[in-house]
Amino acid sequence: MTISGLYIHIPFCPQLCPYCAFASVAGRDDLHGAYTEAICREIDGWGGRLGPVGTVFFGGGTPSQIDPALIGRMLDTAGRRLGLAPDAEITVEVNPGTVDREKFADLENLGCNRISIGAQSLRDPDLQRLGRIHSAADVESAFAAARQAGFANISLDLIADMPGVPAENWRFSIERALNLAPEHLSVYSLTVEEGTIFAARRRQGRLREVSEDEQARTLEWTASRMCRAGYEHYEVSNYARPGYRSQHNWGYWTGSSYLGVGVGAHSYVAGERFWNTRDLDGYLAAVAAGHSPREGSERITAALARSERLWLGLRTADGVQLAGDEAARLRNSGRFAEWSAAGYAGLADNRLYLTGAGFLLADALGLELERILEDSAYAAA
Repeated sequence: MTISGLYIHIPFCPQLCPYCAFASVAGRDDLHGAYTEAICREIDGWGGRLGPVGTVFFGGGTPSQIDPALIGRMLDTAGRRLGLAPDAEITVEVNPGTVDREKFADLENLGCNRISIGAQSLRDPDLQRLGRIHSAADVESAFAAARQAGFANISLDLIADMPGVPAENWRFSIERALNLAPEHLSVYSLTVEEGTIFAARRRQGRLREVSEDEQARTLEWTASRMCRAGYEHYEVSNYARPGYRSQHNWGYWTGSSYLGVGVGAHSYVAGERFWNTRDLDGYLAAVAAGHSPREGSERITAALARSERLWLGLRTADGVQLAGDEAARLRNSGRFAEWSAAGYAGLADNRLYLTGAGFLLADALGLELERILEDSAYAAA
């Protein structure tokens, strides 16, 4: 029983953003040390059974809000108890305004080799709409500081399709991001998650979501611009220069096993998916008492595993490898012939892949693929 990646969730944030549904807290800075010890205890509980791991990802929340020495403590525990591959990709998410050259240098000295900057936008008015407390200049300063500290693998996160924001604003952010020349860029269309401030505004009629057609136009333009700039569109929402795909996230998309520790963290180990409590105090109390912080779990059935394999695989540039009978059913499907004729997909050596146009419909095509395979299997029976 082995895992390819380790996710460590750091829930602390300087403030809670109105669109964010992740397990995060503000104003609990006094718990940084206690939380670090709890993470180390949770990792200790898995020691010797799962490693070595090829990727470590410190996500949040805002991992850069805590002292780098605490990140070093968690990373050291992971190395001793699970083992790290010699060339392990070690990513730390950072928020502009919580980092400087000294902090980046500390992270680099600890062995962290990839930085993911939560820029979200490179226009100040749009950042204010998102409730962010940093500025576009802060993003550029953080990027420069990371470079000066020696980081050669930097990713930027940007949020597209903000309500009330015209397309030219988005294009401005993309151009400003490209001027920084990051190795990786993640582009996510804003989704309104239940339990967030934005969801409450939507119920009150104070927030109008961007239409699917508008989202498609945004992503189509973005894909074209990023590819012209030399980036590979390797997953629906992700772009990378050659050799700089996110190895940690690639593990998620290709069905690899992973361990998540910390508040609200999810894991997928030995055919079971399980997750921790999202309550910070409950998490600390459980670990301190020697109990599992697990809140729930599900066994991944063969049917669910196939569904996820198809859906996630179609979202990647590599596509999904089909079994021989699956590929045969697809070739005999009139609906798939329509996909091919429309330029949405191709099938080569039993590997199904989507084109750039198909990426815009990835989720819908994934669902339809399942129906095609299920209906043809039923008819054959």
